[in-house]
Amino acid sequence: MRVAALAGATMTLPALAETLEASATRRALTGKPLFFTADQDATVAELADTIIPTTSTPGAKAAKVNEVIDILLKDCYKPEDQQRFLEGLTQTNKLSQDAYGKAFVQLDPAQRIEVVKKLEAEAKQQLAQMASAKAAAKVENSQADLQMPDSKKRYTPFFTILKDLTLTGYFTSEIGATQALEYVAVPGRYDGCVPLKAGQKAWAI
Repeated sequence: MRVAALAGATMTLPALAETLEASATRRALTGKPLFFTADQDATVAELADTIIPTTSTPGAKAAKVNEVIDILLKDCYKPEDQQRFLEGLTQTNKLSQDAYGKAFVQLDPAQRIEVVKKLEAEAKQQLAQMASAKAAAKVENSQADLQMPDSKKRYTPFFTILKDLTLTGYFTSEIGATQALEYVAVPGRYDGCVPLKAGQKAWAI
């Protein structure tokens, strides 16, 4: 499974790679999410597809990016980050209901883009506020950081996690690597600086 392969390429803990492989196998066999509910899984699939939609190449939904996000959140993220992500999904549907009277998965593409823009703006605002609070407090060591109110501690906002995982899941998928990027199954020698032709896709890693 590509989740296990991704873990093997980026992490050095054999136990974690085995856990990811087991989770990927379980999800493939059952066809059901492991961390998300079915509704949350559907929402993540549509959010990822809004970030990377189908154009001249298939989008994130076709690449099953939601499955990768489900597994990586379950096995690689701290409980507080997991909870923040779930709260972000709830906030997504609240924004959708407030603006259009429907859940995110029921919106049309243009409406989904507007909701995603709001989520991105909120994430940028949260990051800016955390940076400002840290500068004002002049945090100099870990002990001072521990004494900061939870509201002022640094964390990764929901949309930032979502976007990072969407890009990772997509460009490590077969669709992303072979259709959205240039791909060579058996590359030759390494060349760290190759000029690209006009309009050429970036190379898959």
